[in-house]
Amino acid sequence: MMFAFARDGGIPEFFHKVDDRFQSPIRTVWLAATLAFCLALPSLGSTVAFAAATSIATIGLKGPFNLGIFSRPVAFISVAWIGFITVIFCLPTTNPVTSQTVNYTVVAVGIIAIGACGAWVVWARKWFVGPMVEIEAAARLGINLEEPGALERAEMDGKVDLQSGEKSLG
Repeated sequence: MMFAFARDGGIPEFFHKVDDRFQSPIRTVWLAATLAFCLALPSLGSTVAFAAATSIATIGLKGPFNLGIFSRPVAFISVAWIGFITVIFCLPTTNPVTSQTVNYTVVAVGIIAIGACGAWVVWARKWFVGPMVEIEAAARLGINLEEPGALERAEMDGKVDLQSGEKSLG
């Protein structure tokens, strides 16, 4: 994801530089490694912190699927299930609840959400327009991305393969 953020200008320009030797944004790799390390540090002293970090990953899990006519019912059930497990993953793991056993997932997710929204309000909304590669590919294929669901309809019609972003041969 950090490669895509660097490519699309979603992070500060300092991290955009692609290394000539490795053909990768090395500064971005180090940023991702540093952030992962910082996120893991609290878990060294507390299993509760580790549980919070892994709960964040579970709550934020995303997965695509297309079930045709069953898509809407499954989507409704999925949203209800995600709401339920989000609450469950935020509950304390032991009783009695103390400052050492409370689940800090809500705090961690809140800090991330406030930081992301704050960054958007302060500076990113002024210049970030979205993933350039997808926008350019859609424009080449004549897909109007301002129309809700246009990209998904183009995929269902066989005009585009969302996995590769290429026009279908069919």
